[in-house]
Amino acid sequence: MATVNKSMSISFQGIQANTVFFDPIFEPNGSFMNYRVIPNVVSKKKLLFVNKLEKIVQKHTGCGFTPVGKFGIYDREIEVDDIKVNIEQCVDEFKDTILEEKLKKGNLREDLNGTEIGNMMLQAVQMGITLDYHRLFWFGDKSSLDPAYNVTDGIWSVYIPQLVNANLTPFTSALSGAPLAAGAATTILTTVYDQQSLALAGLPDGMKKLYVSKSIWNAYRADLENSGGGDAGRQMLIDGTQTLLFRGIMLLENPNWDEYTTNDLGLIDQHEVMLTIPDNLVFATDLMSDLTSVMMFFDPFEEVTKIKVQAKFGTNFVHPSLFSVAFN
Repeated sequence: MATVNKSMSISFQGIQANTVFFDPIFEPNGSFMNYRVIPNVVSKKKLLFVNKLEKIVQKHTGCGFTPVGKFGIYDREIEVDDIKVNIEQCVDEFKDTILEEKLKKGNLREDLNGTEIGNMMLQAVQMGITLDYHRLFWFGDKSSLDPAYNVTDGIWSVYIPQLVNANLTPFTSALSGAPLAAGAATTILTTVYDQQSLALAGLPDGMKKLYVSKSIWNAYRADLENSGGGDAGRQMLIDGTQTLLFRGIMLLENPNWDEYTTNDLGLIDQHEVMLTIPDNLVFATDLMSDLTSVMMFFDPFEEVTKIKVQAKFGTNFVHPSLFSVAFN
């Protein structure tokens, strides 16, 4: 997880500027590395599961066949939704700015395709698409009235509440609605860890991740500092990035969660913790390349440059028993 502060060089005749800076963004944690990506899902895809077999060993008492146990097979569907990006840009918005120098000349002036301005636009769109995919992965809700969120169903907004209500996923309160008191984050993390299902607890802790909101991250770091433990639960990676650990499990900070829940969903001081393995979180798509392939073209009749993306995208999970969560 890191703040991305991108810029690109543009050459001008004068000396006013030679660099265009993009607004810094906090890049979603680990991009797609912290999800299981399932490609080639055109509409729906079935995931097949086989129930565990146990108590099938019996005492041999002589000749004869006495069957005990039965294979239980069930399936669940992963569905992808059609998504698109449509943006248009009129060249007149660059009049009387330093970027006017980078426009094409004559009859081609309105066409931004292939110009340094066009390249700047493409880079900005790709950054925006990445942010939107991760926002929708966690908080999308097809029943929402907000067109920015009703694109697909998300993990936190749809699937986790369903699993908790069905008593399929262990849950504890994250004490949302107010800032966390000293020690509260540590208590929440402890409960999430201790309430794991046997299936999740049986996996090595090194396979697991703790996906947390920034509020949890900050409060837990303060707990470590105030406890006098110093760096007991903290590591410094080679590149200087600070990493927090709880019982040997890495915390993945998601500050964008706090922004979305507060600014878009109207939830103040919302705290979230999810203990799982990355392969349990499913990001499904038709073609991975389509997710960031951006088409730019000039419409001579409307005299605008248009940007277009079309793809298929959906979220889901593998096993409900491989979640342990805290939220409200």
